[in-house]
Amino acid sequence: MEMIDPKYNTQVIKSYEHFSFLLPTTQQWFSPKEMAAIIGKTDQYVRNAFDNQKILGHLLNGSAPRGEEKRRTYMISRENILLFLFETANFSPEDFMERLGEILKNRSVSQLLKIQSHIGNIIHSRTSNLFGRRISTGD
Repeated sequence: MEMIDPKYNTQVIKSYEHFSFLLPTTQQWFSPKEMAAIIGKTDQYVRNAFDNQKILGHLLNGSAPRGEEKRRTYMISRENILLFLFETANFSPEDFMERLGEILKNRSVSQLLKIQSHIGNIIHSRTSNLFGRRISTGD
């Protein structure tokens, strides 16, 4: 049985969390046009990258006999979009957090307190949603 390096597994989880907010949570499959909107490219760019296997997915045409397909339907899964984002990023989630920390070092105390308040509200909202209840923040 092959062992998965826990360090690698943690990096994959962090990367997934880092990029997954870009995709609609209720959608599993995407068209080239939908993926293009997510990554800020054209749908032709996505189809070309798909054809060159830079983007992985499924190519379908159920109405034509095998070998006689003229129209192709591209289907790209959520995981394959995330994989493309991981592979093309010139940074890791740790790099992002480090740079964010550098930005925060130069903020004033009043700015940091306001940021702290926003972070507290976000954490409160997300943790209350985890437990299936909404707790009013008084806003």
